[in-house]
Amino acid sequence: ELVAFGAAVRLKRLTLGLSQEALAHDAGIDRSYMSSVERGGQNLGLVLAAQIARALDVTLADLMSDAQL
Repeated sequence: ELVAFGAAVRLKRLTLGLSQEALAHDAGIDRSYMSSVERGGQNLGLVLAAQIARALDVTLADLMSDAQL
């Protein structure tokens, strides 16, 4: 699940033409943490997942659906 969620975040970020740094800034987290999220290395909580979804301008439900979760 973590890898699938991270892949969905990465795909959406690339589709929007955002750098990891820009997305991390918009989500209010560190760039290295965002990198780890995209690789599936972080078991992030609901609040942080929602922050990332907002920064990507999608709902958390849509992001989870994209990850097939």
